[in-house]
Amino acid sequence: MPEPPNIPVDLLRACLRERYDLAAVTVAFLPRGYDYRAGVFRVVDEGGSAYLLKVSSRPLYEPSCLVPRYLHDQGITAVVAPLPTTSGSLWTWIGEWTIMVYPFLEGDTSLVGMTDAQWQETGRIFHRIHHVQLPPDGFSSMRAESFDPTEHLRWVREFETQRLQAQHDASGPERDLRASWVAHQSTIHAALASLHQLSVALRSRTLPTVIAHADLHPANLLRDAAGQVFVLDWDEVMLAPKERDFIFIREPQASAFWVGYGPRAHEEIDWIALTYFRWERVIQDLREEAQQTLFRDDVGEDAKATAAQRFAATFAAGNNVDAAYAAAAHLPVNLSAPTPQDGA
Repeated sequence: MPEPPNIPVDLLRACLRERYDLAAVTVAFLPRGYDYRAGVFRVVDEGGSAYLLKVSSRPLYEPSCLVPRYLHDQGITAVVAPLPTTSGSLWTWIGEWTIMVYPFLEGDTSLVGMTDAQWQETGRIFHRIHHVQLPPDGFSSMRAESFDPTEHLRWVREFETQRLQAQHDASGPERDLRASWVAHQSTIHAALASLHQLSVALRSRTLPTVIAHADLHPANLLRDAAGQVFVLDWDEVMLAPKERDFIFIREPQASAFWVGYGPRAHEEIDWIALTYFRWERVIQDLREEAQQTLFRDDVGEDAKATAAQRFAATFAAGNNVDAAYAAAAHLPVNLSAPTPQDGA
């Protein structure tokens, strides 16, 4: 969120004092991320300790707090978990906003710059995460992978039928996004066809599942000054095949990740599952950018322009579409691999 959420700072201070027994000296908004329904603040208390305060107006997905706390308590201290309130809850509320507090860690979360050593450490961390057993009662509201692309197919069909044609009063970003969609429409349709075909194959099998972060990329891996790696942002956590966490594990960094994860891990990848997940990520991102650009009245023109640019960048060389085609090249002969479209 590039602009502060509509919450008075005095309310945040009162919440921290009453529910966390934390006397905040400073509460400074940090313009991080692209989620316009969430925001983060750096809080410093009277003793000089720093915390990250996260607010979100999205419906609370309880496993996003419960699972990282569980993993951290299992000894995987690289997992950054929310701190409990004085009553022991991992979240609280101010009106429509869910409030969570985390330790504040200084470090780099840029998409580039991770060293081979850090990728190896990431591999070791996720090997541990993927081998953690669920608690006896599990997490009742935790999502589980179903390999069902129906909602993606429906959304694209309705979008192309009802919203794809440019309106006479459309803004520049809206026109740009629609033009980019049309230019890459055959690739989008190939992705949907592949999703459908692969989903049929995957639903006919029983794949082992793990606790999957489900959004593993460098922006969710904080690297501190000592080179340690910490795993952030568990908003998408779910039960899924381990390949769900390999979507962004690509060369040249992939070799280092596999050294940390396990010497035979790369040989044991289920390429049907990984191809499905990569194509699904393409469609998810395209939907998100289209919605940000065309459907959000509370988003400014600069943010819409950025979303339209990210939409177009999906098809650039080396990005998500190329990664999906690369995975599809490993599909067994009984599953036809899509070929690059639109010059992608």
